[in-house]
Amino acid sequence: MRISFVMLGLKDYSTGGYYFNFKMAEALRSAGHDVDVIHFTTIPEKLRGTRIRGSLYVLSRVLNSRPDLLVVSKSYSFMAPLRLVLPVLRCPVLYMVHHLEWHDRTEGVSSFRKKTVKWFLSCGKKIWVNSRSTASDVISLGIPENRLCVVPPGFDRFKIDQENKQLPVRILSVGTICSRKDQLTLVKACSRLADRDFHLFILGDDTVDRNYAEAVRKEADSLGEKVTFTGHLSTAELYSMYNQSHILVNLSHWEGYGIAVAEAMWAGLPVVAVDAGAVPELVTHGDNGYLITPGNVESCTGYLEKLIDNRTLREKMSNSARMKARELFSWHDTGREFVNLAEETAGCKIRRNQSVQ
Repeated sequence: MRISFVMLGLKDYSTGGYYFNFKMAEALRSAGHDVDVIHFTTIPEKLRGTRIRGSLYVLSRVLNSRPDLLVVSKSYSFMAPLRLVLPVLRCPVLYMVHHLEWHDRTEGVSSFRKKTVKWFLSCGKKIWVNSRSTASDVISLGIPENRLCVVPPGFDRFKIDQENKQLPVRILSVGTICSRKDQLTLVKACSRLADRDFHLFILGDDTVDRNYAEAVRKEADSLGEKVTFTGHLSTAELYSMYNQSHILVNLSHWEGYGIAVAEAMWAGLPVVAVDAGAVPELVTHGDNGYLITPGNVESCTGYLEKLIDNRTLREKMSNSARMKARELFSWHDTGREFVNLAEETAGCKIRRNQSVQ
């Protein structure tokens, strides 16, 4: 089966949803399909970041390929011409929605923008989503529920090494430093616990929103040597940090899934998180962590205080976190289900059944 996989953005993204997309492209290839990935680095340099010429390039490349299936991950800025000719092309479309992008913004979203996104998604014979939360968001746009399929991301089952877990209590924050991730609330909560024995590690890129990152650093001054900003870490370094730590705090106001939460739970870390987005699908309040309302410094302080002071509670929640993580998808599981969804969308399974008969 020939597949055109459009995941074109205005920059060369390689993390988050794009990492997932590349993993699924490899899963499709491993299943024997011919996959043409249309990404930032695969188009002529002069067209990168240009919406009009980039859109026409995407159109021509798909038309020349004449795929049996078109897989599209967002790419709204480059899909308009192709979206218009899809009825003529008669190629089934599997649209992918990692999240609705206005969750990343502090300002509101116009009804026109929502209608535009709905117009794009309505061409999908099937729509992949990463969680029940994202599915609910898509349904709220008016997309029929029977078109949606939830296939959660996987995560690598890295080696667990509990021997490195020593005191003081290590608190982790993993993710780009930005207002949506809300590291500021975490730092404020930890500042109220300065008399406790802990060390806060803030892992993530601080160059995306420099003003916000500077505000977080300024607030963290009161913690002195109790806080460390690591910047971006390699995968191996990240896994090592999970193994050495005791608690994950993820105060993001919204997550489409929460791979960092799944990874931390695999390493046995109780999670303090916001009761929003898909994270409550992973974290059960009072069992493997605690859920708070967005920006609630007082609640965050209280739950961190419990976990820092009570080793028995930490160990109980740690065991629950590991048990939950073992139930979650591996990348192998995710790849298998995504390939099945792609083949179903293209009609491959029907043709295979007919050939067997």
